Amino acid sequence: MQPNEIWRLKRRSSRAAIAGLVEMAVSMVLSGLHAGPPLLTTVGWLVGFALFLYGVHVGWMVFYDREPDGPSS
Repeated sequence: MQPNEIWRLKRRSSRAAIAGLVEMAVSMVLSGLHAGPPLLTTVGWLVGFALFLYGVHVGWMVFYDREPDGPSS
């Protein structure tokens, strides 16, 4: 992978993971305040969790899809 592509994927990973965590937190706060129907806050939490998992997956792929540093021994 090119350094530019790695940087882009790392940034996408970070944005997705942080957005997922924020969405989960907002859903839990709204659920605690009884500000919305339980189904809506549950779906919001699940969508946030899916975003978080996507961010972790992209970060994992950036880490493990690197080209080897040299020939194997």
